[in-house]
Amino acid sequence: MTAQPVHKRDFQAFLSHAHADKSTVDRLYAWLHDTADIPIWYDAANLPTGTMIGTYLAEAITQCRSLIIVLSEASVKSGWVKEEYNAALGQRTQFEEFRIIPIRFEECEVPGFLQTTKWLDIAGGQFDIIPANDLLASLYYDDVDLGLGKNRDIYISRTWRENEADQADIICRLLVKAGFRLIGDSKDQEGFAEGQRVESIISSCGGLVAILPDRGQGKTSKYMLKEIEIARDLNLPYLIVKESTVDLPGELANQATEVLDTNPADDLSNSAALQNGIELLGEEWVSPAKPHYIFFGTDFDDTHTDRNRAIKQTIQRVTAMPCVMGDEIRSGQIQRVITERISEAFMMIADISAENINTCIEAGIARGARTRFHLVASEPRRRPPFMFRDQQVWHYADDVDLLGKIHRIVYPYRRRVLNWELPA
Repeated sequence: MTAQPVHKRDFQAFLSHAHADKSTVDRLYAWLHDTADIPIWYDAANLPTGTMIGTYLAEAITQCRSLIIVLSEASVKSGWVKEEYNAALGQRTQFEEFRIIPIRFEECEVPGFLQTTKWLDIAGGQFDIIPANDLLASLYYDDVDLGLGKNRDIYISRTWRENEADQADIICRLLVKAGFRLIGDSKDQEGFAEGQRVESIISSCGGLVAILPDRGQGKTSKYMLKEIEIARDLNLPYLIVKESTVDLPGELANQATEVLDTNPADDLSNSAALQNGIELLGEEWVSPAKPHYIFFGTDFDDTHTDRNRAIKQTIQRVTAMPCVMGDEIRSGQIQRVITERISEAFMMIADISAENINTCIEAGIARGARTRFHLVASEPRRRPPFMFRDQQVWHYADDVDLLGKIHRIVYPYRRRVLNWELPA
């Protein structure tokens, strides 16, 4: 069976372990799968009865985007763990995006085959907020702060089919070189589901570039044409690069910054016309009317410094949106600025533990401004203030539990930064 491209796979990670460590791995699986809502392949949950284990596990790894290896004295001696690693190594060789993530849970010698792979070491310690954040980070891109609030965001409408990707990659690399941050919908989202999510993402950008392949008889992707229409209706500048045989509706061509015709054999890396089109787009780029960011309302007790830092990193890593906190606002009339930032946010998350007066007020501002918001609160559970009793409150037991629930909350709002993904 041919393995699916990594981004189309059903599971974020395959959990490789020795059965002697089952109690420890059960807790890890519960946090990843049940709390953080990350799809994890775990034999205790996913291995059908009566299957040929060796064959099935190798096939299961091809359904995953990464391999998490739980290292212990038992697992480093396990033949199954090495076999699973070898199967994963084949995936990493074939697919650059596939990751191998070792976690050393107890003192043991790291196997030679993992010596060149960076591992997460919590041997002798607790699985607290820092290693939990590091584990989440390993499932996403490395440079979590890439371009946040610095570069000009443009939405990229392009093909991802392997036989059409080369020229699209070249165009994207030229856009990155010109100083743009390239935004796209997450590869495993369901297109235009969830209340025009793509339109919302496009509205947070200052322009759009559409790269249109010919899919036969002059037709191209109807989804790409729809994205161009969205940019047009939002009065955003857009550049269209299309195969010369594509029939483009006149109403879309007439309002484009530039329409460039290409052929599959063209060397676009040295195209003066393409460079000129990118420069024109840069001149017409507009500051988004409503830049997307997430406001996190919480207390700033010194004991929560690591927790708040981890939450901010997770929000930014998953959503590719900046995360704003009240203690970062230090100029102007601070109360008024905080009110404005909450009112203009894409979303707010408020920690109303013990009915903290400041975060309750901030959540009330979000409600009044019709900013989407989510509430979290530490256990023991109690009824929320009257004005929030129609809202779900995500209760958490400790910092690691909170981090997992924050991941669950923001995961549906994820998007892509293509700068991270382009081949060299």
